Amino acid sequence: MHFAIIGQGLAGSSLAIEADKNGHDITCFDLSNENTASKRAIGIINPLVLKNRTIFDKSEIFLSNCLSYYNWIEKTFQKPLLSRNSIREVLFNPSEVSNWTSLSQESNLEKYIGSIETTNKSLSALGLGCIKNSFRLDVKNYLQVIRTWLSENHHLQEEDVKNIFVSKNEVIVNSQKFDGLILAEGLIATWTQKIFRPLQFSPTKGEGLVIETTNTNIDFPVHRNTFLLKEHENRYTVGATFNRKDLQTGPSKAGKDSLIKELSYWFHDDFKIVDHWCGLRPTMKDRKICFGWHKEFPNVGFLNGLGSRGALTSPYYSSLLWAQHRS
Repeated sequence: MHFAIIGQGLAGSSLAIEADKNGHDITCFDLSNENTASKRAIGIINPLVLKNRTIFDKSEIFLSNCLSYYNWIEKTFQKPLLSRNSIREVLFNPSEVSNWTSLSQESNLEKYIGSIETTNKSLSALGLGCIKNSFRLDVKNYLQVIRTWLSENHHLQEEDVKNIFVSKNEVIVNSQKFDGLILAEGLIATWTQKIFRPLQFSPTKGEGLVIETTNTNIDFPVHRNTFLLKEHENRYTVGATFNRKDLQTGPSKAGKDSLIKELSYWFHDDFKIVDHWCGLRPTMKDRKICFGWHKEFPNVGFLNGLGSRGALTSPYYSSLLWAQHRS
């Protein structure tokens, strides 16, 4: 079958790979926009909710599925995309160190709460708690790998989708006929909401900084309310914020000030800001990911609402959506 896929973010990319594995031809419609939520994603794959030291729901299933998927992507395309440097959580005082040690001995957390390491000279911390089974996906390179593969092995059309017609026998997208359609539109969701139902979005705005510093040498992700992530020598990403109230497009002074304030609590090297970015995440009000196939048109499906954990969850839900189609 020949499927049209609308959108090539984290959801659309893994959906395209799964479609190919299921023997389908693909035409992906996607405008090259650098400000989408996926392209702004920092790519953290983390099994814990760091704020309260609890396990993210279905973490073990998501981790197993996404690691298998990204390992296959790296092997197939001969591209290193997954950093296996674990996250380190900044621990300020003896109470936090003691609590971390206690959590590491709990049976449900021992897979994820690791040892406490000595701190880096650039960080104000009593110790650094290692989060086992945490990773980082190079999102921009991953999306570009899939984009190149689509253009060389399937069909990639960089155009806006102006019209869609669906019936039980065919799908027409921009006057082209297809056997099926999958919508991975993210926050815009124009066609998803027309064909399926209104989606109960509660978007979150994420802002981040890119900084340069000459004294810092930290190769692993560091977290304390915000992340510090090395991009290459002397350049780091700081972020991202979670703001549900200010959804204005473009970076804000409040967002920048918030990141600088959070960073200043535990990072004490001098730095200069070289970029300030933002994106809107397609998060649902109930935080549940939305997906499925149309009851009347069985070859029309959608996946949306991945929020801030798209790198972790997109492989699982893409595989699940196609499994439902086969059944």
